[in-house]
Amino acid sequence: MKFLKYFFILHSAFCILFLAGCEWDAGSSVTSWDDSGNWVDFSGTYKASDGNVLVRQFGVTNALSTTNITTATNTVSSELLATGNGTNTSFNGQLTYAPVRGSLTIFTVGGYQFTDSAGTSADTVSLSVTPADGSAGTLNYLTRAWALTFPAPIANGTQILATYLYVSTVEVVTPIQGNHGDAIYSFVVYQTGNKLQIGDSNGAGYEGTIGTVRTTGGQPVDLNASGAVLPSSGPVVAQFSATGVANGYKVTLVGVLQGTLNGTTLSARTMQATFIEEAGSEAAVTAVAQ
Repeated sequence: MKFLKYFFILHSAFCILFLAGCEWDAGSSVTSWDDSGNWVDFSGTYKASDGNVLVRQFGVTNALSTTNITTATNTVSSELLATGNGTNTSFNGQLTYAPVRGSLTIFTVGGYQFTDSAGTSADTVSLSVTPADGSAGTLNYLTRAWALTFPAPIANGTQILATYLYVSTVEVVTPIQGNHGDAIYSFVVYQTGNKLQIGDSNGAGYEGTIGTVRTTGGQPVDLNASGAVLPSSGPVVAQFSATGVANGYKVTLVGVLQGTLNGTTLSARTMQATFIEEAGSEAAVTAVAQ
């Protein structure tokens, strides 16, 4: 018994003096703790890159999703189309946006005014002009191309401007959540050695471990090995697994944590995992650290 006591003391002292990584095991009923993974830390908050649901049904490029399309009418005021140079009598170009029919006014400061007021559905329309001195203008609604001609040169520095309405469309794609109960939008990861504690956005907790940490070339990094050298750059990949209870279901979360090592900084951290509920339901997790 004295020998075992002294051995435990010596082992403890060795781990304190040489922080190269020590593994403890309190017996078959207690999970071991290994601090050899302390050289890399994946702790942080992980969310989907698009800010939507994190735990999603499996699908190619969000094929499983709901799509909402919204439209809005916007106003363009005094868009600069051209500038007179005292010589040119014709001008042409392209509007930035496709105007709402009947909303276009092209004008010069203190001078001409061209409008589309006919209400025709033709692709190319003739513009009404004031004053009626032989000037003319056209607009193609499909290409947004406009053209103006004047009987005399436009004075140097005179701006030709346009005011009109246009319609913008916004498409919002919302992936379908892959878990039962409340949707999960984030995971907060806390790593100590090879131990992981993960909390989700609904307050559920998961506990687990990180497996072998690998770097460039897929070689494992074992700080307990003789002559082990810490990498200082390149990609780092670590397998992990964790279990917990979410929305009344026992859950297993398995996957990989990845990052890019630059000196002592681990950046571009990501999580790729599968969220497995006890009933056999599986969902995808693709997250980036915030």
